[in-house]
Amino acid sequence: MRLEELESIVTSFMDSHTTMTLACCMEDAPWAAAVYYARHELDLIFFSSPRSRHCLAFEQNDRASATIHGEYAGWREIQGLQLEGHVQPITSSTARIRAITSYVKRHPFVREFLSDPLSIGSQAAKKISKVDLYVFRPDAIFYVNNEAGFGTRWKLDVKLGKAAGTPVLA
Repeated sequence: MRLEELESIVTSFMDSHTTMTLACCMEDAPWAAAVYYARHELDLIFFSSPRSRHCLAFEQNDRASATIHGEYAGWREIQGLQLEGHVQPITSSTARIRAITSYVKRHPFVREFLSDPLSIGSQAAKKISKVDLYVFRPDAIFYVNNEAGFGTRWKLDVKLGKAAGTPVLA
């Protein structure tokens, strides 16, 4: 498979789903958390509380893995993405503006939370005021497609949010 073809499949898959499951490990205790995401190139942007278990883990070790997948009735239909990379807070003003713009475009309901937090209630507003922006920056993305045969996986290397190298069956 050509690089452009695999990148197109991967970005289309990312764009057709809204939630990823992030996995981390802290003090020898594994953890996973589902978060909404928005895509900027191949980077995945998400909001989370800096006090959440996964964000505390990322402070100690920014290495992470993630999955994006749908619901399937049988194993022959399974398709999904397995990602490995790093999670970092988004700190620069320019990057934050770009991230918020991408996120609100992808999840329009968030606009209300950001512009008028009290519209969702004071308890929820308190929680939302404590979230921050993060980016999952993949080093590699594996596209799983059981429709092409059980366990068929293509590996896409990623450098600075862009596809790189030659895709390989993994």
